[in-house]
Formats: sequence, C-alpha cells, structure tokens
Amino acid sequence: MRPTVVFSGATLGALSLLTVAAHAQSARRASDRLRRRARYERTLDATTDRRGAPLSLPRAAQPVPLSEAPATRTNAARPYDHVVLLSIDGLRPDAIALSDAPNLERLSQRGLSATEARTITLSYTLPSHASMLAGVDAPTHGLVHNDFTPRHGFSRAPTALYFAHDAGLATAMFVSKPKFRHLAIPGSVDVFERPSYQCPAVARRAASYIANVGAGLTFVHLSEPDSAGHDRGWMTVAYLRAIAAADVCLGALLTAIEARRDRDRFLLIVTSDHGGHGRTHGSTREVDRRIPWIAWGSAVRPGPHTEPVSVMDSAATALAALGLPLPPELEGRPVRAALSRATSGARAAP
Repeated sequence: MRPTVVFSGATLGALSLLTVAAHAQSARRASDRLRRRARYERTLDATTDRRGAPLSLPRAAQPVPLSEAPATRTNAARPYDHVVLLSIDGLRPDAIALSDAPNLERLSQRGLSATEARTITLSYTLPSHASMLAGVDAPTHGLVHNDFTPRHGFSRAPTALYFAHDAGLATAMFVSKPKFRHLAIPGSVDVFERPSYQCPAVARRAASYIANVGAGLTFVHLSEPDSAGHDRGWMTVAYLRAIAAADVCLGALLTAIEARRDRDRFLLIVTSDHGGHGRTHGSTREVDRRIPWIAWGSAVRPGPHTEPVSVMDSAATALAALGLPLPPELEGRPVRAALSRATSGARAAP
C-alpha cells in the first residue's frame, strides 16, 4: 500500500499561493505573446508604424539629376564596359515608395524594375550575397553561416568578380561588414575596402573609385536598412529613415557615374540580399525573400519586368553585360532586358 500523505493547513496555503503565482506568470506570458504578435502584425502593414500609427515622413531629399545619356554605342559582344552592382542590405521593395528615396524611385521608374525578384531560401546576409556574386545557391558556394568566421574560408564557387578579374578587368568591393571577406577570393579583387559600417564613408570611397576606373565590375554594399530593421523593426519609421539615408549614398554613386563622359557604357544594378519582418529575417516568408532588382543603363529596356528574377541572376547579368562567357555551373541567368533595349536610342531622361 502507498503511504498516505497529509498536508497541514500552512502547507496547503503555500501550495495554493504557488499555484496562483504560476497561473499569473502564465497569464503574463500569454499577454506578452499577444502584444508581441499584435506589434508584429502591424509591421506587415506598409502604411503604419509598429504602434499602428499612420506613417508620415517628410520628403525633403532631392534626387540626383540624371541627364540623358549620349547616343548608345551598341556592342552586342559587350553591352557595357563597367557594371556597378549595389546591394542595399535588408531592403524590402514595398518600402521604397514609403521612404524619402527619390533616387531609388526614379531608377525604378526610368530603368528596369523587376516585380518578381526573390532571394535564395536561406535568406541571410552572407549566404544571399554569396549567391548574388557567385550565381549559385548556398549548397554550391558553401557559405551557409552568417558572420565573419575565418576558419570557414572563402566561397567554394568563383564569383563574377573572379571571372572579371581573370579576364583582365578591374574589380573592387566597397562594403560595410567584415563578413564580406569571405567573398573576396584571393586573386579576384583589385581593391577591397571596408571604410565604415555607415554608408556615407562607403559611398564616398566607392564614388571616388568609380570616377576614375576603367572597364570592370564594382560591388558596393550599404547596411543601413538591415541595421535599422534588426534594431527597431522592418517597416518602422526608423527603418524607412534608414532607407532614405541609403538613398542619399546611392546618389553619390549616381553622381560619379553621371560625371563620366562614357556614362552610357555603365550598367547600374540595385538590389538586396533579403527583406525582413518584425526584427528578423531568414525565413521562407514572402516578406523575407522578396527583394528589389533594378537595372539602369543605356541598353536597359525600361519599365516593369514581370518575369521571375533570382538574386543569383545578378552575377550572370553582370558577366553577360561585360561580354564574358557564362560558366556552365551558373544557376543564375542573365536578365536580357537589361542588356538589349527593344528600340534603339539612349536611355530616357527623367
């Protein structure tokens, strides 16, 4: 027989208090979960901040004047002499119209803007950027971690920078995060600089380089939206202001390109590695995987591009734009509408 356990009144009272405390704690946790869920749901609404208040941002920034390019010097073998690939980290395409981002808006309107662009399933910064530059998915390039870890080495797949350098073209990377060292395969990059985490210094150094460089491929990375998304939340006022800051830095690159007499030989691709929700990303949700993909250049067919575009297509498009052969192992494919205007003539002036 089991022994009979008899509790005293004091013990029963203590147990009751513990039960009440446990229920109260459980109720508080449930309430906290509901509040966090409600706050998260508000971040999915592109017209309100995370408190549910309507977004209202001043639109004071002026876009960089984009002059009409000289008559296009058509070259089917090499549509462009230089490609500038700009990645704005964590940029959601549906946030551009809500931000003070006149340069992004006008590039979208005057250039090619892909409406169905997606990043890879592993939608984190380093894996996605490796796919952007190597044109293959994460299992092939092998960079499945998301921080600077020297023991992991470099991308197993050669990047577009590697192929461009091998062809004798100038190559450079101007970035804001140390993890991009994993993409600077030895012998593939002439210039690798990480001037600062903030984009003004990155854009300033990149613009100085672009002003004087010859034929080649330049990669530029700006981190502001991703940082604000993790700190304050995607689609919050702080996040939209970070996009506005990145847009100003984009303006510095545009100014450098526009100042060149051979600007019609430059292709600018503006894209991102991932989107985000709440204060995170990395899932297979549409808000994490949907990215902007904008191309602006003299041979670009302007307007919405409704065909699917992958982040891996950036590498393939850059190589095709420079007239370089596409390696058979590439999973990405060139976006041909960025390389051959349907009708002859210079790119449209804004």
